[in-house]
Amino acid sequence: MAPQFSGRKSLRYPKLMIPGPVDVQESVIVAMAKGVMPHYGAEWTGLYKETTNLLKTVFQTEGDVFLLVGSGTCGLESAISSMFCPGEKVIIVNNGFFGDRLLQLARAHNIQYLEAVAEWGRPIDSGVVERLLAEDRSITGMVAVHHETSTGVLNPVQDLGNLARRFGIPLVIDAVSSLGGEELKMDEWGIDVCVAGSNKSLESVPGVSPVAVNPIGWKRMAGKQFDAPGWYLNLRLWKQYLEEWGDWHPAPVTIATPVVTALNAALEELVSEGLENRITRYKEIAVYFRQSIEKLGFRLYISNEHASSCISSVCRLPNMEVSSLISYLLEEKNIQIAGGLGQTKGEIFRVAIWEKPVPGNVLTC
Repeated sequence: MAPQFSGRKSLRYPKLMIPGPVDVQESVIVAMAKGVMPHYGAEWTGLYKETTNLLKTVFQTEGDVFLLVGSGTCGLESAISSMFCPGEKVIIVNNGFFGDRLLQLARAHNIQYLEAVAEWGRPIDSGVVERLLAEDRSITGMVAVHHETSTGVLNPVQDLGNLARRFGIPLVIDAVSSLGGEELKMDEWGIDVCVAGSNKSLESVPGVSPVAVNPIGWKRMAGKQFDAPGWYLNLRLWKQYLEEWGDWHPAPVTIATPVVTALNAALEELVSEGLENRITRYKEIAVYFRQSIEKLGFRLYISNEHASSCISSVCRLPNMEVSSLISYLLEEKNIQIAGGLGQTKGEIFRVAIWEKPVPGNVLTC
């Protein structure tokens, strides 16, 4: 007989101050707990379209939005494999753990790439990208992370969009952690495909990766000489179902309806607060936290001019073990923060404040 799990009653639900998932507002949990809807029919289609329309407002796009069931990486793989052909050459910006993941996704689909590299903790220099584009006219696209959550640095996406337009290539952006928490104007900035995640700045539960595609992105995909590999991640298939079945079955697969219901509630909260107000809130809390922790003798890993408002990366003190700090906060304060990734593992800790705290309580631990 298989052993029975007996620890369900003792599951820990710490205060989440990690780069995702996030603590969510009560309205999001209530919406998710109401029950399971079928993934088709008039009521569901109405909710689905309402959710994607709300997301269009946040993406700031006139394009289409799709709700892929999965993590942000699911959306990114869909975007990259749908946009570029095997053998094509693209520029990939790499200045952190998730920039490196973009390289892995390209390799998985036999897409060639040139790396535009910056050291961890530094934003990409758009001049480096410009030189690569000028020197190699066989480059057919660009992919970059907006907010590199492994360090907390923001890349100059608007500058990259200007370069993409100038050189006539599409731009794919990973906004998995930044959408809803940092300024991002998809259409105005020249972003053709943009990928988000439900469980970070959108302040919802994990499980949905919204993917937005504008008309230039669709034109680029329509001109490709092959069908994207696979079936589920093919964005042209999602568009086909939306156009042909959109009045009752807007997606080609069974959607995790409670997760989308939660996302809808989270987006209603965002719209109620106001996108600019949320961005300002994140910024004010980040400034307060960073000023406070510097007073305790810590040094910030990212200079304020390049740091996102979503995550604060802090260098460890001499003789401090990051793992011990994380364990102490979890065991003694029921607060969970994150350590570094890759080359910053053991050297920094990362603190994210995604919800509405009382400012005086940010550093009570």
